[in-house]
Amino acid sequence: MNTGYLCANPPAEAEAKTKRILIVDDEAGYLLALRKILQGPMVTVDTAETVEAAKALIEERAYSAVIADVMLTTLLGEEGLEILRHVKNRKPGTKVIIVTAHGNSGILEKALVGGADLFFEKPLSSHILIQVLKSWGIEC
Repeated sequence: MNTGYLCANPPAEAEAKTKRILIVDDEAGYLLALRKILQGPMVTVDTAETVEAAKALIEERAYSAVIADVMLTTLLGEEGLEILRHVKNRKPGTKVIIVTAHGNSGILEKALVGGADLFFEKPLSSHILIQVLKSWGIEC
């Protein structure tokens, strides 16, 4: 689990306006790249590589958006959908984007039925992602 902060001690008023994003993926390089792209003066990005770490962060913090890969392990292959269910049950106002490199209509349907706000196949365009987040009031 990693927590990224652009400023060590942001002013209290800035902290209240700061948005927080959680990115869940089993690829450390992908997490690092998305963090660098999305983190800004008003956006804090947390990352998790496992379902357990993601659930712990979701319980502990309020997120404006969660971006979760569907497949975090080869055992089940749908851990991202478990994270989606957890977010929608515990923090229903949080936006969730599901991403996958192994998309099919079954996964898409499960994600949408589960309450995903968006579904993307990898590679995910950073420009589109930034525009989506901006439309949700998250300025990266």
